[in-house]
Amino acid sequence: MSNINNPQANLSKVIEKMAANSNFTKILLKYSGWSPNSTLATTWQGQIDFAIAMRFRLVQLIAVVFLFLDSAFFFMQIKDNENYFTKITIFLMELIASAVIFCGYELWYQKTRLMYQARKEIEPIFYKVLTVTIETAIPFICILIQSLHLQLEKAYANVSLIEHIPFMLLSILYLRFWLCFYAALIASMGRILLLLLILSFSEVDKKLPDHAWGIAEIILSGFIMGTIALLLRKMIESAIAVASEKTKLQDIFGRFVSKDVADQIVSKDLKMGGDNINASVLFLDIRNFTHRSSTMTPEDAVAFLNQLFNFTVAEVEKAGGIVNKFLGDGFMAVFGAPLSLPNSCNAAVICAIGIFEKLQEFNTSRTGGIVDLGIGINYGPMVAGVMGTDTRKEYTVIGDIVNTASRIESLNKEFGTSLLISQSVYDNLDANLKEQFESMPPAMVKGKAQPISIYKKI
Repeated sequence: MSNINNPQANLSKVIEKMAANSNFTKILLKYSGWSPNSTLATTWQGQIDFAIAMRFRLVQLIAVVFLFLDSAFFFMQIKDNENYFTKITIFLMELIASAVIFCGYELWYQKTRLMYQARKEIEPIFYKVLTVTIETAIPFICILIQSLHLQLEKAYANVSLIEHIPFMLLSILYLRFWLCFYAALIASMGRILLLLLILSFSEVDKKLPDHAWGIAEIILSGFIMGTIALLLRKMIESAIAVASEKTKLQDIFGRFVSKDVADQIVSKDLKMGGDNINASVLFLDIRNFTHRSSTMTPEDAVAFLNQLFNFTVAEVEKAGGIVNKFLGDGFMAVFGAPLSLPNSCNAAVICAIGIFEKLQEFNTSRTGGIVDLGIGINYGPMVAGVMGTDTRKEYTVIGDIVNTASRIESLNKEFGTSLLISQSVYDNLDANLKEQFESMPPAMVKGKAQPISIYKKI
């Protein structure tokens, strides 16, 4: 099925291009995942191993820094207490046990995501909610561990409110507003419950109620993070829509012109006017098509042409050329424009040889009369570029070289040959290709005062 009728293929191409151009976009797109909907049904495709591993390393870094700072403040609080070393040892054991459990969960979550990625699926939203809950709860775990050795209010104050923020920031990677806000609610509700517990059973430090302002700031931070995640999502959706439209245009143009030309047209690299270049031109003609088509219905004639053009055009593109225009029962192909080739003469001749090999297979596989082709190739200076009017433009090549290539192809009928090349093409061929051609008597062609040298395929 064509890419025009297959939006999944288009979006897959778009995602690959965006990911290739931006590592940051790659992380956001491929880590967050997209719930299937009408506009972005297939963005969960491609490799996400890098993004999953990147996130896991980020979580590890945040956890290590947090636990280091948390432990440092705890040691400062108990340095004058009795059994100082015993308490530190027990605290460290509790902390390490908690860290092992947390890392074990993160490893499990990483493997779970990789499993869903391998199946080309998005993991259930439950896993995202569970992960956000656990990561946001890490500061509370530290408060509870410290409360085993300190008063609850001291442990509460020891773990600063701002320490929730790094873990909340991880939720932005999901590109969903509600997950960011949910992380803020978990952090703020946990703090409120602990604060109420302290107010109920302990004498309260006068500064402790001031934490209510910090809780409000956590909620505000969650709102801001969610807004950032939403804006990033909208920006990426917009970029995908634009890139998808560009890909669609390239696919459409690619059906009427070469894909290389289509890419440059869409990229606006092709301007009105032309450039003087040296390139090779190949003309192909189907022998006796007028007579053959007279015995066919119009539909059968078109189907026959499409069958031939399927493998002939494929050989042109395989050799690095473009089919510049179809000429009814033939076409003109260009090698060396708009994209340059190391040796356009080699490419054109290799293409022609490949076409005749495929033609032999085509004739063997079908019933009916044998199909013959005639090909003529010329090389030299020509003008290549966009020509036409403001409303109708065409990328083409013009010049005496092009006209002569057409005349050389016509000489196949006169000499009973299938492939003829000019002297300039022969002179630029590699030795192994030259061995496959032999010279013909100089021939007169229309528009030339002197006969031209030509070579035929042995």
